[in-house]
Amino acid sequence: MLDVSKDSFDKEVLKNKLPVLVDFWAPWCGPCRIVGPALERLSNEYTNKLKFTKLNVDDNQEIVAQFDVRGIPCMIVFSHGEEVDRIIGAYPEMELRRKIDLILAKA
Repeated sequence: MLDVSKDSFDKEVLKNKLPVLVDFWAPWCGPCRIVGPALERLSNEYTNKLKFTKLNVDDNQEIVAQFDVRGIPCMIVFSHGEEVDRIIGAYPEMELRRKIDLILAKA
């Protein structure tokens, strides 16, 4: 998974040709640390279908405010520079896969 920040967000997320999942997280967030390894595994599974990135909310408050992220973990999927859906909360890997498949089907 690629770390993104305010400096790389436009290029890596909004202007990417693939749909992009951004994991809004923080090192102090227990549920975020639980979801992280599942997202890492899924990123290998969705190669060439979905790009996986993560954004530290503490270091990127401008982007957090821009996309109205109110709680973490929050995963936003972007396609062609637009938000297409959100996954809010910590889910088991199988449920994350199901939600991602549904989002990609409509992206």
